[in-house]
Amino acid sequence: MPLPKIVIVASSFGIESVIKQGHATLVPLAVAAGADGIEIRRELFHDAVCHSVDALQALAKTLNSQQLLAVYSAPTPLFLDDGALNLDALSDLLREAEALNASSLKLQLGHFAGDVDVSALRATLAASNVALLVENGQLQTGGRIADFTNFFAICSMAKLPVGMTFDIGNWIWAGEDPLRAAQQLTPYVHYIHCKGVEGEGMRRFAAAPNEDTLAYWRKCLAVLPKTVPRGIEYPLPDQGIGPAAKQHVAQLRSV
Repeated sequence: MPLPKIVIVASSFGIESVIKQGHATLVPLAVAAGADGIEIRRELFHDAVCHSVDALQALAKTLNSQQLLAVYSAPTPLFLDDGALNLDALSDLLREAEALNASSLKLQLGHFAGDVDVSALRATLAASNVALLVENGQLQTGGRIADFTNFFAICSMAKLPVGMTFDIGNWIWAGEDPLRAAQQLTPYVHYIHCKGVEGEGMRRFAAAPNEDTLAYWRKCLAVLPKTVPRGIEYPLPDQGIGPAAKQHVAQLRSV
């Protein structure tokens, strides 16, 4: 069985650094760490020029020169506060993801109210060759297991090409059990985010895994698909510069 590809989420290299210096500066760091790709975070672009077609195509060329895959991530919800699909934003983001030559576009679920305009979503997705993934968030809204099981049941029945980014740490933020979520949602998972969680309540933060965290990841990953990409989403030591980043990539690949 092939080993999973490891993607490093851009914020793991230091949010302020990425905003100031740009995503292209992460390419040699990701290569040195032995990663297979970078998750490009739209919220870390310092101005609108960065997500123009020309800028994204230039970034795609830089990534491709080192054979790194791109995941395109935006904090945008698929469903608006009134439960309607956020189709205009989805169309725009899919076009940006295409310019980046991204393998997938990752969004938040948002305010899923139990219904999906299947025809409208199908038409929007058919206009792009980029896969749409929805991620469980850190809040109850967009972070409940029941919402995801209901949403994907509709997608499955309608044969909508939508997958899931399964964030192990975010389930804890939202007060849900990651292992139970894995048992119910595995058929839909196309990408896995891995981060440790420290602190309580509003003072929780992402952290590198300790032995207890790694043991729990193993339980979840034993249930989840074995070969889908895994993303590092916690602060890397020394902002990803040096041998420690390579150790974290190797560790996640082998968990």
